[in-house]
Amino acid sequence: MAISNFIKYCSIFLLLSSCNTYEEDEQIYDFICIKNWETNIKANAKGILSSNVKAKLYYYDKNTSFKKIITADSLFEVTKEIDNGTERSPIPSYALIITPKFVNNKPINDDMILLLNDTIEYKFTNVYFIKDSLKLSNPLGFLGRKIIVRYSLKATVNGKNINYLDTIKSERQSTYISLDASLGKKIK
Repeated sequence: MAISNFIKYCSIFLLLSSCNTYEEDEQIYDFICIKNWETNIKANAKGILSSNVKAKLYYYDKNTSFKKIITADSLFEVTKEIDNGTERSPIPSYALIITPKFVNNKPINDDMILLLNDTIEYKFTNVYFIKDSLKLSNPLGFLGRKIIVRYSLKATVNGKNINYLDTIKSERQSTYISLDASLGKKIK
């Protein structure tokens, strides 16, 4: 009798401890963060960001040298936040946060141009949003894991390779595109 109870409770424990939950991010990215905004863009040398910054994201057929446009998105909310820096660079600066006001749930495998106020351009080539999984332990410790499927960006922006995995600071952070203001090219 004791052996059958032991086997029964062990079976229930093993069943509960192997219950994994899966969750997939609906958005390809939650926002675009441009760090060091006021320090690297000369037109904004005072660090003052007016509320009329406009962002547009253009999608082009891959490998067409930005000749064949597919679509464009301009429904973004643009805000400025203080970035307190890191241990390597403890100097606080401003970050420009560009949040889409649309559901961007379709896979992106195109070249892109992010245009700010029609004067600063970020050209994305070799764009790949790769599905990536993140395993989080259950807070209760034994009831399986929570597995989050999200997207990681790999691209070349104005000649520099960027990788979302390089920007991860915590395992629970949202997916975003992180750029430095120095990558922006003035076009006017």
